[in-house]
Amino acid sequence: MKRIAKGIYGIAVAGLLSLVSVSETRAALPCTYDIIDDANGNIAAASANYEMAKLAEAEALAAFNAVKNDPAHSQLEYEAVALRYSTAVNQSRWSLDQLNNAKAFLKNITQRAAFEDRFAANRTALADLNTLAAAKMDMEGAANIAASAAKQIEDVERAIAGYTAQLAVSPSLQTIIDALNVQLAVLRADYASKLQTAGEKAALYEQYQKTLTYDNYSSGFEDYQYNREMQRDNTDWDPKKHNYDY
Repeated sequence: MKRIAKGIYGIAVAGLLSLVSVSETRAALPCTYDIIDDANGNIAAASANYEMAKLAEAEALAAFNAVKNDPAHSQLEYEAVALRYSTAVNQSRWSLDQLNNAKAFLKNITQRAAFEDRFAANRTALADLNTLAAAKMDMEGAANIAASAAKQIEDVERAIAGYTAQLAVSPSLQTIIDALNVQLAVLRADYASKLQTAGEKAALYEQYQKTLTYDNYSSGFEDYQYNREMQRDNTDWDPKKHNYDY
């Protein structure tokens, strides 16, 4: 069966059923940026704590070596400085773990921000793609309407020419010719209006082709985003069974 996500978004593009306004599209959520700021603050604090712990460890090591190298040290003194040094080492390791955890958290939240940025950009591109598709539909419709009006003019002109050719034989046809000429003037004015509309629609479509970001749209990323949500909400979701491309 055709992949669900691509089917949905394909319909959205072709049928314009899922228009997303550019003004509604946002980059990474404000709370994500707040978390990133907090994570940077946590890294700074953890780094300061680690530096302090290393200084304390160095002092504890110096004290330990001083007692150990003193032939007159007592067992109690040795055990005390050894315990102090061991505690300082453990504190340093713990502080380093906290620093590494803070860095790992920042990396994760930064990746989340990048995903949110990409998601917003892709939705903007999808909106632009739908806008372009709608503009193309309008352009083609206006061109068809103008072409139909031009065909009506050709039909009337052909009829006038035919009646004119018979005028010498049937002078009464002049009345029909006069009526057709009146109709022809109306049709030409209508055609000029429709042709102008078709030109405006074509110019708008050309402008959209040059300015919109529809080329940035990725159906593969939409698949990935859909699959990501399904995995988050369903622990037994197996992406391999759903034929997703990444």
